[in-house]
Amino acid sequence: MTLPSSGAISIGDLASEFGGSAPHSLSEYYRGGSLVPSTKQSTVTASSTGSTQSGTNVRGVSFEQNPPAFNSGNNIMFAYIWADNGSTGNFTTTQVIDVTGTYRLTCSTFLSQGDPGLSCSHSVAVNGQNRGSVTFNQSGSSPQTPSQVLSFSASAGQTITTSCTWGSRGHAAGQQTLNGDAGQRYITQNTNTGVPSSGVVTLEDFYGTSA
Repeated sequence: MTLPSSGAISIGDLASEFGGSAPHSLSEYYRGGSLVPSTKQSTVTASSTGSTQSGTNVRGVSFEQNPPAFNSGNNIMFAYIWADNGSTGNFTTTQVIDVTGTYRLTCSTFLSQGDPGLSCSHSVAVNGQNRGSVTFNQSGSSPQTPSQVLSFSASAGQTITTSCTWGSRGHAAGQQTLNGDAGQRYITQNTNTGVPSSGVVTLEDFYGTSA
């Protein structure tokens, strides 16, 4: 539980929250030591989620087709969609996030040797403001699978919108993965920032802190 943000607080309260060995002393409870954490991992849960997609996948949904999915495994959002043989594929996703921090959109594509000169474009916006974009161009005779991470900041309650558009002559796909920390559904945040990591420490420094 979180310690009170005002009023009386005792070293016994610190021991109940953070543990430690009796007899207790304030020097046990420096921030970033063995008892008082300096960071915490906050799981992101997307709400008000939505998506649209279009394009012709001539091989059917069963072929590596993953329409946008939210809050699944380590991903806030994951989509892997094919549009082949002359069609243009596109999808967009929207999600309201509940943790403030740095987010990562991994943008990937597959463009086959039948797709020279074609491209795949990705973008991400927060509350309608562009936060990054990248375009991959197929320039060779071999299949290409480029990937790039777009990092951006967002605050709890804001809407993240992603989009992906690509053309095809042979096999082509767009893929996006939205995470907090790299490959994770959480964001690491600073915590207990009022507690010193060395020097003088007082009981009042622990108002509002938690293990």
